[in-house]
Amino acid sequence: MNILFLGASSFTGFHFVNQLSKVKNIKIYCTLTKNINQYESLRYMRIKLLSKKENVIFVKKIKFGDKKFTNLLEKIRFNVFCFHHALTKNYNDNSKFNLKKSLKENTNNIEEVFRKIDYKATVIISNTIFQNIPSKKYRAVNNYGISKSQSFDKIRLLCEKNNIKFRSIYITNPWGIYEEKKLNFYLIKNWLNNKNAKISHPNYIRDNIHIDLLSKMYKKIVLSKSNKINYFPSGICSTNKLFIEALRNKFEKFFNKKVEVAYENKAIYNQPMCRINGNKIVKNVKIKQNLNKYFAYYQKLLSS
Repeated sequence: MNILFLGASSFTGFHFVNQLSKVKNIKIYCTLTKNINQYESLRYMRIKLLSKKENVIFVKKIKFGDKKFTNLLEKIRFNVFCFHHALTKNYNDNSKFNLKKSLKENTNNIEEVFRKIDYKATVIISNTIFQNIPSKKYRAVNNYGISKSQSFDKIRLLCEKNNIKFRSIYITNPWGIYEEKKLNFYLIKNWLNNKNAKISHPNYIRDNIHIDLLSKMYKKIVLSKSNKINYFPSGICSTNKLFIEALRNKFEKFFNKKVEVAYENKAIYNQPMCRINGNKIVKNVKIKQNLNKYFAYYQKLLSS
């Protein structure tokens, strides 16, 4: 089996490819928009780790829909297309996120791309919980969500038009080693430096899923023979505060130290209060995963 994977340098993309690479009878071709040595920081680290996998092949300096991309589709018969790519720069800031550019890059020359896709192939589309999801009556929360919604609609319609099987996975709030510098990074960095972490929106209800659980689900979706289309993997559905307290409890036990968190009481909530894949919101959060490897990763990362 040949898989074409777009977006391997991202946090989730890295883990998805890493999980798929454990299946030895498949080859995973990963596109990169630059040469490997042009990537920096976490993205460079992820790519270097994947480059050690025998069945992972990087195709460098290639962009979705360009001539090199369509030539690749003519050269190699791919069984599965993993459309995990998206422009994400400034994704959480409407004033800076470039909606027009994101739509162009996400779906560049897409009709020509689909003319090169074998009708027997399967397309796996990565979506976000923050875009339009009619079945859940969710609307896009920002311009990034609008971009993902419109990109998905274009891909879905072309799959249906060309009678190509497709599946979509809606990703919530993944966390784990090699993650971006978001909430958990902020918390752990402050805790390791004996600083008080301040949380501005403790009452948002979010779906935090460990990356190991999510990547195993992704592999199942890719390899599935099912006709099911939409997948909603879920982790811990709770308020930010309850999830943070559970993480703090794990942190304190691992490092044998007490840490502090200050929660804002009068924050303005601009996003939907509840945005989850799961059906049950829990009030007693316990993180089941062993986080020794996770905390050891941060201990090394933040001391270097």
